[in-house]
Amino acid sequence: MPTRTFVALALSLALAGAARAADAPPPGGVADIVGPRTLGLSASIGAAASNDGIYANPAAIAARKRYSIESGVVLDRRGAVTADRFLGGSIVDSQTSAVTGGVSFLRAQLGAYTGNVVHLAFAGPVAERFYLGVGGKYLSLDGAKNVSAATADAALFWQVSELVSVGFAGYNLVPVGNEDVAPMGTGAGIALGSDTSVQLTGDWRADFDRRGKTANRWAAGVEVLLGRLVPVRAGWMKDEVLDTQWWSAGVGLVSQNGVALDVGYRQSFDDPSARTVAATLKLFLGQ
Repeated sequence: MPTRTFVALALSLALAGAARAADAPPPGGVADIVGPRTLGLSASIGAAASNDGIYANPAAIAARKRYSIESGVVLDRRGAVTADRFLGGSIVDSQTSAVTGGVSFLRAQLGAYTGNVVHLAFAGPVAERFYLGVGGKYLSLDGAKNVSAATADAALFWQVSELVSVGFAGYNLVPVGNEDVAPMGTGAGIALGSDTSVQLTGDWRADFDRRGKTANRWAAGVEVLLGRLVPVRAGWMKDEVLDTQWWSAGVGLVSQNGVALDVGYRQSFDDPSARTVAATLKLFLGQ
């Protein structure tokens, strides 16, 4: 091969590699915070939820009786760099009152925005197996465009039968003037099967703000509970917001005394250096 041809080919490959690196999906940041179950499944709006439901579907936290305390971490990585890091904890109580309450505190330690995010969620039945939920969210964040404001989510969850449930949610319904951290959106999901054996999930979500137009997310997942102690999860998402597709996986371990560990992971099909990890330590009281 002539020297000039070899040099031209090498430069072309280098430029192509640089272009692929430049196209790495950006971190989702504060707007895409989820817990490890949701991360591993990719689709959870239509599934009965524990503390994860505070973020995905606040109505779903009322569908199962439990008192759950969680603490955890979410890391969004790009190559060897941690692009976002969130630490926090949450409590959901659906046992001591007809109205389920949930609270979550998150500290955004690292990323485009740093500061605090507080979620409050309330949910309860409005008919047999039909639940209404609302969530309040306060953001105090520093970044390219500082924000100190509150917004709200609203959601429905319907346990159609023992093996079918559906959910609907609206996110950030009160504009805060910063679409990067609180974009308005909506979503719907379905779950088929049982969360005590095998469950299939599917979601659609629409983000109205971050791309300057409506961008959709389509997702599907499966969850299998092994021996009533080990939930195993896998999922897939087509993500128009971050312009990529994701595969995901997760696993948990529940002890007989009500202590549990959950881990979720997702990675971009287009750029394996783009990945997110979430882990929580849980304590179930009054089981």
